[in-house]
Amino acid sequence: MSPTVYPSEFLSLTSFFFSLVTDWILDRDPQEEILKAFKLFDDDDSGKISLRNLRRVARELGENMTDEELRAMIEEFDKDGDREINQEEFIAIMTRDI
Repeated sequence: MSPTVYPSEFLSLTSFFFSLVTDWILDRDPQEEILKAFKLFDDDDSGKISLRNLRRVARELGENMTDEELRAMIEEFDKDGDREINQEEFIAIMTRDI
């Protein structure tokens, strides 16, 4: 049985996770750093951030997030419905107020 992720917990985890990346970008050229950050997530050069990519980054950041939580994050920001985050969607995430 998978653990239940409540909306408030999901938003808190999502905000925290993306704030880590956003904080790293703020002191630099935002557009260039956003693209660099995207490439850090997209380690297989697919042009998209998959569940596998997101899981790896979460682990590297010391975040113990379940696949269910990571899938929920992707679903939240995946505007084209392909279950992955493309570069345009990633830029939208990084340039909005979380």
